[in-house]
Parts: sequence; C-alpha cells; structure tokens
Amino acid sequence: MHPDIIRALAQQQTRDWQSTARAHSTARLARQARRALRRRQTADPLEGVRVPDYIDGTFHGETKPAADQPTETVR
Repeated sequence: MHPDIIRALAQQQTRDWQSTARAHSTARLARQARRALRRRQTADPLEGVRVPDYIDGTFHGETKPAADQPTETVR
C-alpha cells in the first residue's frame, strides 16, 4: 500500500475513535446530569423539620412558656 493511503486510513480511524469517545463522553455527562436532577429533588429529607432556637424548645420570636416554679417544702 502507498504511504499516503496508509496515512489517510490512519487519520480516518483516529477521527472515528475520537468521535466515538466524544459521543460516549456526552452520553455519560447527560446521564450524570439526569441523575443529579433526580437526587436534588430528594436531597434533604429533613427539610421540613424545625430545630428550636433555644434549649427550652422555643423558637425565636415565640413567647416562652412560664417557668415551672419549684415548690419549697417547709420542715
């Protein structure tokens, strides 16, 4: 075979490999993007849970319950 034909065939094969690699890369990125979208919808299972701001269980801006008065015993 003539060297020019061999070079042309090698270049065509290289282009084919590169286009296949690009197609696989694009497909992989698309799968990753779809998976990320699915995961983002259920990313935080504790989203609706409220955590109190204070140790007595109240939140900022709420009125605090009356403190329990300890009863003193007389001896």
